[in-house]
Amino acid sequence: MPARPPSPWRRFHRKLREIGFRDTALLILRRLVRRSPLDIRVWVVARADLSAFVDAEDPDVDVHWAGVADDDGPVPLGGGHAAIEDKLARGELTAVIERDGRAVGWEVFATGVFVKEDWLWFSFRDREIYGIRMFVEPKYRGQGLAVCLSRFAYREFARRGYISDYGVTDTRNKSSLRTAAKVRRLPIGRIAYVHCGGFAVIRINRQVRAGYWSADNPLVIDFSVFDDP
Repeated sequence: MPARPPSPWRRFHRKLREIGFRDTALLILRRLVRRSPLDIRVWVVARADLSAFVDAEDPDVDVHWAGVADDDGPVPLGGGHAAIEDKLARGELTAVIERDGRAVGWEVFATGVFVKEDWLWFSFRDREIYGIRMFVEPKYRGQGLAVCLSRFAYREFARRGYISDYGVTDTRNKSSLRTAAKVRRLPIGRIAYVHCGGFAVIRINRQVRAGYWSADNPLVIDFSVFDDP
């Protein structure tokens, strides 16, 4: 006889233990308004000081730079300085971990400007990078591969003169927040917003702004707003 699915109350209680009251309330609200234009987000902004990684040891797994093929996922790019800088100049660069001759995890970085939402962009100063996304195949998780990816990339970026890596993570994504802490990408602030029909109220650290923004007229955030006074 198939097991009875958990009741709504049990699901609510389990989620409450996992992510806390505030994030559970936000999750419920998002599901209630899923078909509406309302969007509510709370992100943790974190920064890593890359100078701490310039002398990091080689990882004990096969990690290297890669490009991104159209259909086949990450492919080798090579480690040349010019190739890496050219790839960054075009918008992104990917670090890859391989097992059994194929990529099982990767982390993508960008410089310049990154479109977080169509109306909300992040802008980076010289020698700053932004960790766009990280992925490790489920069966390879729990082996520290995500940490190896970041440490490898941080060392290589530090040796090329980059000074900071920024990341923005949803407060509900506990696994990514734990990984960020392991690679010393430390919280420096928060971004929270309510966006509906083109109008947004957004809090960036202690600053609150409101207005109509769109893909043609985006709100651009410079991470200097999170610098220590």
